[in-house]
Amino acid sequence: MENKYIEEAEAINSTTMIDQLKTADHFYIVHYCKKRDKIEDRRCYWDNKSKIWETKEGKVAITCVALNNETYEIDGYRTFTNIFQIVGRKPMHENSEVH
Repeated sequence: MENKYIEEAEAINSTTMIDQLKTADHFYIVHYCKKRDKIEDRRCYWDNKSKIWETKEGKVAITCVALNNETYEIDGYRTFTNIFQIVGRKPMHENSEVH
């Protein structure tokens, strides 16, 4: 994955960011969780229903498929705001078979 810093205003309309998330095997979103009052990271992946948008308060929001951090099973779609960092990961092998 290519390291890029993108300003919040640019992220909403950035095709570069969406392209990077689409090609990632998965990615981690580091964000502030209001419910638990702490900074958390969440493993996610991008699909055809995922999107980047702006909330009524003017915050950047990302809606994507979130995985359980312990089992990596799908928790469902989640919307993240107060995002500090997004780190994409590519698979170590071209297919799912381990050599």
